[in-house]
Amino acid sequence: MKKYLLLLLVLPSLAYAQRGITPSDIYKIQSVSDPQVSPDGKWVAYVLSNPDSVKDKSDADIWMISWDGKESVKLTASKEGESRPRWTPDGKYLTFLSSRYETKSSQIWRMDRRGGEAEKLTELKYSISDYVWSPDSKKIALIIKDQESSDETDKKKTAKPIMIDRYHFKQDGLGYLERKRNHLYVFDVETKKLDTLTKGDFDEGNPVWSPDSKKIAFVSNRTSDPDRNGNSDLWVMEVKKDAALKQLTTWQDSDTSPAWSPDGKWIAYLKSQTPEYDIYDQPQIALIPAEGGTPKILNATLDRDVSGPRWSADSKSVWVTVKMIEEVMSLHSI
Repeated sequence: MKKYLLLLLVLPSLAYAQRGITPSDIYKIQSVSDPQVSPDGKWVAYVLSNPDSVKDKSDADIWMISWDGKESVKLTASKEGESRPRWTPDGKYLTFLSSRYETKSSQIWRMDRRGGEAEKLTELKYSISDYVWSPDSKKIALIIKDQESSDETDKKKTAKPIMIDRYHFKQDGLGYLERKRNHLYVFDVETKKLDTLTKGDFDEGNPVWSPDSKKIAFVSNRTSDPDRNGNSDLWVMEVKKDAALKQLTTWQDSDTSPAWSPDGKWIAYLKSQTPEYDIYDQPQIALIPAEGGTPKILNATLDRDVSGPRWSADSKSVWVTVKMIEEVMSLHSI
């Protein structure tokens, strides 16, 4: 079994080190993010961003590089920018999000990995915030924020007054918050049909598919007033309209980053330890049966932050990142 550890480093060049860095050099620094290894392990797709001093924004393009580092290919070059590169599990396509070519909302574009121009896969009225392919490559779980369609926005001459009706009414980087929530949808690639999976005055995120592509686990704070606490729980539902939701965790603070085991029996996730001090909290790696049950902590004696749980192919081990060190935690004792 191949093991991958990707490190993204941004280092000043020798020229900058010799003459010193000036304020204008910030426009020469490129940033690399969101690396995605192809299913065959031969290529890594990633986002390369270049700052534009005139437009006061960055232009992000999708690149891919061979695993041995010998070949590098620029895949997109539109002015609007692209993000979220994702390989289809069958290895046939590379997809990404973009509002390129005068598309007014962020949509999924699909590119044949053998070459050729990307085609728009989704034609929705709303922007897509994030997406995850089903293991069988037939469906896509979407996260879409409640919003007005682009046509409705274009017709408005003046902005609506801001009405503050929630405790958490403003946030850095976003400004004033409205009651527009992130919800889950499922898109059928063949029929182009879109079904709503979740509704209500709650946010959903971190969707992950079950190995058989029949269920989705996700994270949501469904307490009576989500703005006033840091709680989040794991939920599971069948991938169909109006399906019932099943709550897996009941810890009063943060449960996040679910990862479904390849055999479909377990879900690994990150669990906080101290609800009173979660800004300083050290998350633990926990394990819970996919059908529900009592969680088990796998690293109770490890005094280090952990993140990014990933399963081994045989469902016997969980890989996590621990202070830039890749470690294995065996599940044989379960």
